[in-house]
Amino acid sequence: MASFLQLSNRNKNYSNILHITDTHLFSKDNNVLLGVNSNASFSSVITEIKRRNKIFDLIVATGDFVQDGSKEAYIRFATNIRKFNTPCVWLAGNHDNYIFMQDVFSNYQLASNKIVLLGDKWLIVLLNSQVMGCAYGFLSKSELNFFKNALQSYPDREVLVFLHHHPIKSGCNWLDQHILKNSDKLEQIIQNNPKIKGLGWGHIHQNKKYIWHNCLAFSTPSTCVQFKPGSYDFQLSSDDAPGWREIVLNIDGSIQTNVYRIHNNHFKPDLSQNGY
Repeated sequence: MASFLQLSNRNKNYSNILHITDTHLFSKDNNVLLGVNSNASFSSVITEIKRRNKIFDLIVATGDFVQDGSKEAYIRFATNIRKFNTPCVWLAGNHDNYIFMQDVFSNYQLASNKIVLLGDKWLIVLLNSQVMGCAYGFLSKSELNFFKNALQSYPDREVLVFLHHHPIKSGCNWLDQHILKNSDKLEQIIQNNPKIKGLGWGHIHQNKKYIWHNCLAFSTPSTCVQFKPGSYDFQLSSDDAPGWREIVLNIDGSIQTNVYRIHNNHFKPDLSQNGY
Protein backbone atom coordinates (compact mmCIF):
# COMPACT_ATOMS: atom_id res chain seq x y z
CA MET A 1 0.00 0.00 0.00
CA ALA A 2 1.28 3.44 -0.95
CA SER A 3 2.24 5.87 1.79
CA PHE A 4 -0.53 8.08 3.06
CA LEU A 5 -0.87 11.64 4.29
CA GLN A 6 -2.62 11.96 7.66
CA LEU A 7 -4.37 15.27 8.30
CA SER A 8 -6.51 16.45 11.18
CA ASN A 9 -9.44 18.66 10.34
CA ARG A 10 -9.78 22.04 12.04
CA ASN A 11 -13.46 21.45 12.77
CA LYS A 12 -14.59 18.10 14.18
CA ASN A 13 -17.82 18.10 12.19
CA TYR A 14 -16.53 18.80 8.68
CA SER A 15 -13.49 19.31 6.46
CA ASN A 16 -12.96 21.89 3.71
CA ILE A 17 -11.23 21.05 0.43
CA LEU A 18 -10.17 23.46 -2.31
CA HIS A 19 -10.16 21.90 -5.79
CA ILE A 20 -8.07 23.65 -8.44
CA THR A 21 -7.49 22.30 -11.93
CA ASP A 22 -6.29 23.01 -15.47
CA THR A 23 -4.19 26.10 -14.82
CA HIS A 24 -2.23 25.78 -18.12
CA LEU A 25 0.57 28.08 -16.97
CA PHE A 26 3.52 29.45 -18.94
CA SER A 27 7.04 30.39 -17.95
CA LYS A 28 6.57 33.86 -19.47
CA ASP A 29 3.84 36.29 -18.45
CA ASN A 30 3.05 37.51 -21.97
CA ASN A 31 1.97 34.09 -23.31
CA VAL A 32 -1.71 33.36 -23.84
CA LEU A 33 -3.85 30.26 -24.26
CA LEU A 34 -6.71 30.69 -26.74
CA GLY A 35 -6.64 34.42 -26.14
CA VAL A 36 -6.52 34.20 -22.32
CA ASN A 37 -3.46 35.07 -20.28
CA SER A 38 -3.55 31.94 -18.12
CA ASN A 39 -0.84 33.18 -15.73
CA ALA A 40 -2.89 36.28 -14.98
CA SER A 41 -6.19 34.40 -14.68
CA PHE A 42 -4.61 31.91 -12.25
CA SER A 43 -3.24 34.80 -10.20
CA SER A 44 -6.71 36.37 -10.13
CA VAL A 45 -8.26 33.10 -8.94
CA ILE A 46 -5.69 32.79 -6.14
CA THR A 47 -6.23 36.43 -5.13
CA GLU A 48 -10.01 35.97 -5.05
CA ILE A 49 -9.80 32.81 -2.97
CA LYS A 50 -7.43 34.49 -0.51
CA ARG A 51 -9.71 37.53 -0.33
CA ARG A 52 -12.59 35.32 0.80
CA ASN A 53 -10.45 34.34 3.80
CA LYS A 54 -11.71 30.77 4.04
CA ILE A 55 -9.57 28.16 5.77
CA PHE A 56 -9.04 24.86 3.94
CA ASP A 57 -7.83 21.55 5.33
CA LEU A 58 -6.55 20.32 1.97
CA ILE A 59 -5.94 21.51 -1.59
CA VAL A 60 -6.39 19.02 -4.43
CA ALA A 61 -4.92 19.95 -7.83
CA THR A 62 -5.93 17.65 -10.68
CA GLY A 63 -3.59 18.29 -13.55
CA ASP A 64 -2.77 20.24 -16.69
CA PHE A 65 -0.68 22.58 -14.59
CA VAL A 66 1.38 23.95 -17.48
CA GLN A 67 0.92 24.63 -21.18
CA ASP A 68 4.53 25.06 -22.28
CA GLY A 69 6.05 22.07 -20.47
CA SER A 70 8.50 24.23 -18.54
CA LYS A 71 9.81 23.77 -15.01
CA GLU A 72 9.37 27.51 -14.52
CA ALA A 73 5.61 27.18 -15.01
CA TYR A 74 5.44 24.41 -12.38
CA ILE A 75 7.40 26.68 -10.04
CA ARG A 76 4.84 29.41 -10.66
CA PHE A 77 2.03 27.08 -9.60
CA ALA A 78 3.86 25.83 -6.52
CA THR A 79 4.85 29.32 -5.40
CA ASN A 80 1.25 30.53 -5.54
CA ILE A 81 -0.21 27.47 -3.83
CA ARG A 82 2.29 27.76 -0.97
CA LYS A 83 0.65 31.10 -0.10
CA PHE A 84 -2.23 29.15 1.47
CA ASN A 85 0.00 27.33 3.97
CA THR A 86 -2.26 24.31 3.39
CA PRO A 87 -1.27 20.75 2.38
CA CYS A 88 -1.64 20.24 -1.38
CA VAL A 89 -1.82 16.91 -3.21
CA TRP A 90 -1.76 16.62 -6.99
CA LEU A 91 -2.31 14.56 -10.13
CA ALA A 92 -0.87 14.76 -13.62
CA GLY A 93 -3.02 15.74 -16.59
CA ASN A 94 -2.49 14.95 -20.25
CA HIS A 95 -0.47 18.16 -20.75
CA ASP A 96 1.90 17.47 -17.85
CA ASN A 97 5.51 16.31 -17.63
CA TYR A 98 5.42 13.96 -14.65
CA ILE A 99 9.19 14.05 -14.07
CA PHE A 100 9.24 17.85 -13.97
CA MET A 101 6.23 17.86 -11.63
CA GLN A 102 7.83 15.49 -9.16
CA ASP A 103 11.08 17.42 -9.19
CA VAL A 104 9.57 20.87 -8.69
CA PHE A 105 6.72 19.97 -6.37
CA SER A 106 8.95 18.01 -4.01
CA ASN A 107 11.13 21.11 -3.63
CA TYR A 108 8.05 23.12 -2.64
CA GLN A 109 6.70 20.48 -0.25
CA LEU A 110 3.62 19.70 -2.33
CA ALA A 111 2.77 16.18 -1.22
CA SER A 112 3.05 13.35 -3.74
CA ASN A 113 0.82 11.09 -1.59
CA LYS A 114 -2.17 9.62 -3.43
CA ILE A 115 -3.94 8.58 -0.22
CA VAL A 116 -5.05 11.17 2.33
CA LEU A 117 -6.65 10.31 5.66
CA LEU A 118 -8.59 13.47 6.48
CA GLY A 119 -9.81 13.69 10.05
CA ASP A 120 -11.32 10.55 11.56
CA LYS A 121 -13.95 9.99 8.88
CA TRP A 122 -12.71 10.52 5.32
CA LEU A 123 -10.38 8.82 2.84
CA ILE A 124 -9.20 10.81 -0.20
CA VAL A 125 -7.82 8.75 -3.10
CA LEU A 126 -6.08 10.24 -6.16
CA LEU A 127 -5.99 8.11 -9.31
CA ASN A 128 -3.52 8.64 -12.14
CA SER A 129 -5.38 8.59 -15.49
CA GLN A 130 -2.54 10.07 -17.56
CA VAL A 131 -1.49 8.26 -20.73
CA MET A 132 1.81 9.69 -21.92
CA GLY A 133 1.49 11.34 -25.32
CA CYS A 134 -2.31 10.97 -25.46
CA ALA A 135 -5.17 13.35 -24.67
CA TYR A 136 -7.50 10.60 -23.43
CA GLY A 137 -7.30 8.93 -20.04
CA PHE A 138 -6.92 5.34 -18.87
CA LEU A 139 -6.65 3.66 -15.48
CA SER A 140 -4.01 0.95 -15.62
CA LYS A 141 -4.50 -2.39 -13.93
CA SER A 142 -2.02 -1.39 -11.24
CA GLU A 143 -3.91 1.85 -10.62
CA LEU A 144 -7.23 0.02 -10.31
CA ASN A 145 -5.63 -2.45 -7.91
CA PHE A 146 -4.18 0.45 -5.92
CA PHE A 147 -7.71 1.87 -5.62
CA LYS A 148 -9.21 -1.45 -4.54
CA ASN A 149 -6.46 -1.97 -1.96
CA ALA A 150 -7.01 1.52 -0.55
CA LEU A 151 -10.72 0.79 -0.12
CA GLN A 152 -9.96 -2.52 1.59
CA SER A 153 -7.37 -0.94 3.88
CA TYR A 154 -9.78 1.71 5.22
CA PRO A 155 -13.22 0.05 5.14
CA ASP A 156 -14.75 2.31 7.80
CA ARG A 157 -14.02 5.60 6.06
CA GLU A 158 -16.17 7.54 3.61
CA VAL A 159 -14.35 8.01 0.30
CA LEU A 160 -13.77 10.93 -2.05
CA VAL A 161 -11.89 10.16 -5.29
CA PHE A 162 -10.11 12.47 -7.74
CA LEU A 163 -8.67 11.95 -11.22
CA HIS A 164 -7.88 14.19 -14.18
CA HIS A 165 -9.99 12.74 -17.00
CA HIS A 166 -13.76 12.70 -17.10
CA PRO A 167 -15.36 9.26 -16.64
CA ILE A 168 -18.84 10.47 -17.60
CA LYS A 169 -19.62 11.92 -21.04
CA SER A 170 -19.60 15.70 -21.01
CA GLY A 171 -22.10 16.20 -23.82
CA CYS A 172 -19.37 17.71 -26.04
CA ASN A 173 -18.51 15.31 -28.85
CA TRP A 174 -14.99 16.68 -29.34
CA LEU A 175 -14.20 16.46 -25.61
CA ASP A 176 -15.68 13.00 -25.21
CA GLN A 177 -13.11 11.61 -27.63
CA HIS A 178 -10.65 12.32 -24.79
CA ILE A 179 -12.66 10.69 -22.02
CA LEU A 180 -11.41 8.08 -19.53
CA LYS A 181 -11.40 5.12 -21.93
CA ASN A 182 -12.05 2.40 -19.33
CA SER A 183 -14.53 4.29 -17.21
CA ASP A 184 -16.57 1.07 -16.93
CA LYS A 185 -13.86 -0.34 -14.63
CA LEU A 186 -14.14 2.67 -12.35
CA GLU A 187 -17.92 2.53 -12.50
CA GLN A 188 -17.90 -1.10 -11.38
CA ILE A 189 -15.83 -0.26 -8.31
CA ILE A 190 -18.15 2.62 -7.44
CA GLN A 191 -21.23 0.42 -7.84
CA ASN A 192 -19.79 -2.17 -5.46
CA ASN A 193 -18.60 0.28 -2.80
CA PRO A 194 -21.31 2.43 -1.19
CA LYS A 195 -18.64 4.15 0.93
CA ILE A 196 -17.51 6.04 -2.19
CA LYS A 197 -19.47 9.25 -1.72
CA GLY A 198 -17.75 11.59 -4.19
CA LEU A 199 -15.78 11.67 -7.45
CA GLY A 200 -14.14 14.77 -8.90
CA TRP A 201 -12.13 15.62 -12.03
CA GLY A 202 -10.90 18.44 -14.28
CA HIS A 203 -9.93 18.18 -17.97
CA ILE A 204 -13.18 19.44 -19.50
CA HIS A 205 -12.96 23.08 -18.30
CA GLN A 206 -16.62 23.01 -17.25
CA ASN A 207 -18.81 22.84 -14.17
CA LYS A 208 -20.78 19.59 -14.20
CA LYS A 209 -22.52 17.66 -11.45
CA TYR A 210 -24.15 14.21 -11.51
CA ILE A 211 -25.34 11.45 -9.22
CA TRP A 212 -23.40 8.41 -10.46
CA HIS A 213 -24.83 5.36 -8.73
CA ASN A 214 -24.27 6.03 -5.01
CA CYS A 215 -21.91 9.01 -5.29
CA LEU A 216 -21.84 12.69 -6.18
CA ALA A 217 -19.73 13.15 -9.32
CA PHE A 218 -18.52 16.54 -10.51
CA SER A 219 -16.10 18.43 -12.73
CA THR A 220 -14.43 21.69 -11.83
CA PRO A 221 -13.85 24.69 -14.12
CA SER A 222 -10.39 25.70 -15.25
CA THR A 223 -8.60 28.68 -13.76
CA CYS A 224 -8.19 29.98 -17.31
CA VAL A 225 -10.27 29.44 -20.47
CA GLN A 226 -13.60 27.58 -20.36
CA PHE A 227 -15.06 25.22 -22.98
CA LYS A 228 -18.62 25.81 -24.17
CA PRO A 229 -21.03 23.16 -22.83
CA GLY A 230 -23.02 21.06 -25.27
CA SER A 231 -20.86 21.85 -28.30
CA TYR A 232 -20.29 19.16 -30.93
CA ASP A 233 -17.08 20.70 -32.27
CA PHE A 234 -14.48 22.72 -30.39
CA GLN A 235 -15.98 25.92 -28.97
CA LEU A 236 -14.98 28.29 -26.20
CA SER A 237 -17.30 29.90 -23.69
CA SER A 238 -17.32 33.70 -23.53
CA ASP A 239 -19.74 33.69 -20.57
CA ASP A 240 -18.01 31.53 -17.96
CA ALA A 241 -15.20 33.05 -15.91
CA PRO A 242 -12.17 31.24 -14.49
CA GLY A 243 -13.09 29.39 -11.31
CA TRP A 244 -12.53 26.77 -8.63
CA ARG A 245 -14.53 24.38 -6.48
CA GLU A 246 -14.95 24.19 -2.71
CA ILE A 247 -15.98 20.90 -1.10
CA VAL A 248 -17.31 20.30 2.40
CA LEU A 249 -16.99 16.76 3.78
CA ASN A 250 -19.31 16.24 6.72
CA ILE A 251 -18.80 13.82 9.56
CA ASP A 252 -22.12 12.14 8.69
CA GLY A 253 -20.71 11.12 5.29
CA SER A 254 -22.48 13.76 3.22
CA ILE A 255 -20.87 16.19 0.78
CA GLN A 256 -21.70 19.78 -0.12
CA THR A 257 -19.89 21.47 -2.98
CA ASN A 258 -20.07 24.70 -4.94
CA VAL A 259 -18.19 26.30 -7.81
CA TYR A 260 -17.00 29.89 -7.49
CA ARG A 261 -15.68 32.21 -10.16
CA ILE A 262 -13.75 35.47 -10.22
CA HIS A 263 -15.74 38.71 -10.33
CA ASN A 264 -15.38 41.37 -13.02
CA ASN A 265 -14.06 38.83 -15.50
CA HIS A 266 -11.89 40.43 -18.18
CA PHE A 267 -10.35 37.15 -19.38
CA LYS A 268 -12.19 36.79 -22.66
CA PRO A 269 -11.10 34.00 -25.03
CA ASP A 270 -10.47 34.30 -28.76
CA LEU A 271 -13.63 32.69 -30.12
CA SER A 272 -12.12 32.32 -33.59
CA GLN A 273 -9.82 29.54 -32.34
CA ASN A 274 -10.76 25.99 -33.39
CA GLY A 275 -8.46 23.95 -31.16
CA TYR A 276 -5.31 23.91 -29.11
